[in-house]
Amino acid sequence: MKEEKPTDSTEDKSKKLSEVIKLIDEDDLETKYNELKDKYILPNFEKICEDFDVEKVADKESSYLLREIRRIINEKVAAYLHLFETLINPTSPPIFVFSILRGMSNDDKEQMKNIYKALSKTQLAIMRLDTMYDEQSEAKFITDTFNLWQELKPQILEIIKGFEANFEKDDSSKKSSYFD
Repeated sequence: MKEEKPTDSTEDKSKKLSEVIKLIDEDDLETKYNELKDKYILPNFEKICEDFDVEKVADKESSYLLREIRRIINEKVAAYLHLFETLINPTSPPIFVFSILRGMSNDDKEQMKNIYKALSKTQLAIMRLDTMYDEQSEAKFITDTFNLWQELKPQILEIIKGFEANFEKDDSSKKSSYFD
């Protein structure tokens, strides 16, 4: 009996087709974004991708590109907001947070609170935009948040460098612990 060669299953063909469609969508994403950039004042596509991984929008099907970009921006803003909230109000944080907090100066704590406040205002704007869609407001939010992020990035980086330094020099964990 002659053995038949396996052919591409319908599932394999669908998978290959979806990969082709996905690649086309990624290529079209920048084009669609730039069309909106011409209509509104928006950041450079490469720069916004660099800071917020906006190219993930290509994985979603939506007629509202700016809303999807705003939601991806929200992911990063929410993550940093959560980090700073944990540091400002540590109610059962991971143990390493205490070693970081012990070494922080009052200036660092104040700067952290200012960053937290700015990110909180961004979250309020996101809630407003989730309530009522408006393309122009979405574009303004993206631009404003991108610009805010450019201001906050160096401050956040310095605070995180301080976290690393404080964590390394904190020797209280070496003194005595439950596991010693």
